Amino acid sequence: MKNTMNFLVLFFFILTSYCYGQNNKLIVASYDFINKNENKSELVKLFINNKEAYSEFLKLKSSKDTLYADEFEDIHFKKEPNDSIGKQYYLTSKNIIFRDHIYTEGKFVAVIVNEKMPSFNWKLKTDTLTLNNYLCNKANLEFRGRYYNFWYTTEIPTQFGPWKFFGLPGLIVKIESEDKSIFFQLTKLEYKNKNMIVKPSLGKQISFKEYISFQEKTLDDFIEKLKTKLPRGATIKVYNKESISLEKNYD
Repeated sequence: MKNTMNFLVLFFFILTSYCYGQNNKLIVASYDFINKNENKSELVKLFINNKEAYSEFLKLKSSKDTLYADEFEDIHFKKEPNDSIGKQYYLTSKNIIFRDHIYTEGKFVAVIVNEKMPSFNWKLKTDTLTLNNYLCNKANLEFRGRYYNFWYTTEIPTQFGPWKFFGLPGLIVKIESEDKSIFFQLTKLEYKNKNMIVKPSLGKQISFKEYISFQEKTLDDFIEKLKTKLPRGATIKVYNKESISLEKNYD
C-alpha cells in the first residue's frame, strides 16, 4: 500500500511538472504581413508567454521613398525611415509599449510610446475553418477606422496576437481587412524554453497624444516638401488624406 501511494505521488509530481513546463514554454509565431496600400511586405515575429507578448516587424527588402499609384489609380506617398530596427510592440493586458518613428524637421526620429491597452469590441462568430491544421473560429472587429475578419484557434489558448491585437480566446491564425488591403497569415509556430520577450527601448520617449499629433501632421509635411520640387507654376491638389497605415484614425 505504501509503495502504491509513493508511486501515485511520484506520478502526480511528474504530470504536474510536465503540464507546468508546457504552459510556461514561450510561443513563437511567425506571420506574413502585407499592406497593399503601402506596397509593403514584412515578416512579423510574435513571442508570447502567460503574461506578456512582443511583436516585431522585419523588412523583407529595403525600402526607399516612392511615389506610386495603386490599383484604383490613387496616388500614394511612401517615405520610410532608414533604420535597421523595425517596428516593435510590447503588450500586457493593461498597456502597449511600442517603438515607431515620427517625421519632424525633415527627418525621422525613433520614438518609444506608452499606450493604454485599447478596448477591442470583438464580435465572435459561429463560423469555423481549418487553417494550418488548426480548427479556427471567426471573429470581426472594427478598430481605428478599419474593419477586420479574424480566424483564431482555441487549440492554442492565448489572448495575445500580432501587433496590438488582444482579447481573443485563442491564437490568431489569419487576419484580413474587409477592403483586402491588410493581411496577416500564420506561417510557422514554435515553442521555446528561453524567454525572448523584451521591451522596446531605443528611441525618444513621447506620450501617445504627442505620437498621434505627429502622425496626423506627417502627410502635410510630405506634401509641402513635394510642392517645393514641382516646376514653377505647377500645382498639386490632395483630395483624400486618409491614412493608409494600419490605423486610419485614433478615435
